[in-house]
Amino acid sequence: MENNMANPGVAQRAAERYDPIKHIDELIAILQEASGVPFTDKCSVDRAEMIASLEELKNRLPASVKQSNDIIMRAQEIIGTAREKNKKIIDDANRKYASMVNEHEITKGAREEADNIIAAAENHADELRRSAHFYVKDLLKGANDTLGECISKIQTNLSEIDSTIE
Repeated sequence: MENNMANPGVAQRAAERYDPIKHIDELIAILQEASGVPFTDKCSVDRAEMIASLEELKNRLPASVKQSNDIIMRAQEIIGTAREKNKKIIDDANRKYASMVNEHEITKGAREEADNIIAAAENHADELRRSAHFYVKDLLKGANDTLGECISKIQTNLSEIDSTIE
């Protein structure tokens, strides 16, 4: 409290609603008005007064300001985790897509090959049917010729029998 009595700015701030931005502005003004050290960019300030003022600023900052750093760090962790998960999901989706495209190409090729095999099998079956028909036709012609010869012989035999009976 002695510092508050010695420093009227601190005592005045204690009586009114605390505004950290205004306090920072006052610190900047103190530094701007401080007497300069010749031939340098340095200045001379009352160390105790500056330390007391900065400690007051630190102590009077709202808890939400103090927690904001933790919140920001946590948010960054969450965002990092989300980005990693997002990348993993995208990578998995790309692998799945590539696999599906590959499977589609394989399936498409297999269907084309199956269609070709079926067409070839149908053509072969048609050739076999046609060959079978020619074979059966040849057998029937042979049977017809043989039967024709047999009928002719039978008719000849019947004619011979008829002539011997008469």
